[in-house]
Amino acid sequence: MNVAVYVSAVREKLLARGFADLAIPADLSARVALAVTRTEDWGLLVLGLVNPEAAGDSAGREALVRAIAAWTRDLARREGAPCYFIPVFPFDRKVPEDEAGAIMGLRQEDPAQRSGVVPWIADLAVELVDRHSGFPRVGPEVTQALTDVPRGRTEEAWRAMTGPQIGRRAPGLAINLGYVPATRFILAATVAYYLWVALISGGGLAMILSGPSGGTLIKWGSNYSPLVFQGQQWRLFTHVLLHGGLLHIGLNMWALWQLGRHVELIFGSQRMGYIYVVAGVAGGFASVVLRPGGVNSVGASGAIMGLMGAMVYFALALPGRRVDWRNLLGPVGINLMLGFFIPGIDNYAHFGGFIGGILAAFLTGIPGERSPWRLWAMGAVGLAVILILAGLIPLQHAGL
Repeated sequence: MNVAVYVSAVREKLLARGFADLAIPADLSARVALAVTRTEDWGLLVLGLVNPEAAGDSAGREALVRAIAAWTRDLARREGAPCYFIPVFPFDRKVPEDEAGAIMGLRQEDPAQRSGVVPWIADLAVELVDRHSGFPRVGPEVTQALTDVPRGRTEEAWRAMTGPQIGRRAPGLAINLGYVPATRFILAATVAYYLWVALISGGGLAMILSGPSGGTLIKWGSNYSPLVFQGQQWRLFTHVLLHGGLLHIGLNMWALWQLGRHVELIFGSQRMGYIYVVAGVAGGFASVVLRPGGVNSVGASGAIMGLMGAMVYFALALPGRRVDWRNLLGPVGINLMLGFFIPGIDNYAHFGGFIGGILAAFLTGIPGERSPWRLWAMGAVGLAVILILAGLIPLQHAGL
């Protein structure tokens, strides 16, 4: 990222939104690349862009926030009004959750609310701002200005085709093994389990191509409703790892790769895994509860529809953000069409997974929505899922 070009572009957009330049003290000029201010109805709002090279470690960030806090208190005294400073730490890479949490945890506030420092993170890899909730309120036009990264024509064309830096490579590496680890792990585990079930059942290559038999699928964890209602509720999730044939798993893993990368880059690896599991269980639950007659269902499509539900929630929560719907709707559309035209496809699992994905995404929250109550709600729903899978919350009377 060209820092000078980025800072200049942000400054121009913020000045157009009513901000004015603010002189930076000499002791901070090397660490704060830009400072602008705007008078709000409650007092003075200051927005600053941190120089990425000046705050690369935790000790440097802590020292910087302390210095900014002293400057903010001085501004509040001079102006005779409350003053809040939002230092924005820009990254052109995906920011790990522990690092983001450490930066957000540097917040400082005067008990009388006369001054405060509220760090933000501009995650330019996915064009999102990880920000506080509550006071001071800042409109979405400000976060939009912070994430509109200047790009060349070729880079902009690539981004338009692939979404927010999907497939981005680390410098000097042919393949970056560190990006989207949850998506890679789920995909590898699903393929490995499919091959293992096919081979251990003695079918060899023929079974890999055609898929395990119905009895084999039941033996290894399909969502078989008579057994689910007899206490084997773990099947509500294990069916996600099973597939009925090479075409079945091929289509689902393509859809997982397309959707999982986007969801993981936006929500983070742990939250993406949480959404996938909750959506998978929700799809399995909807299948055995709503589908008439006996059910012997397998496949990851319910969980994958949950990832689409998470993207829908993201688009609704941040309506100004671009979403690469062209690449995302293709695999989902194929799954839905197969469900309507091929007998035996479990559309109940698709519907349940989609709703479960929206719910899970709402609970996890996008960057900027991660208030404490969401963590409690995530934990409560996660605990309920575990208790259901363990059979401690019985489902004997849940079926139609």
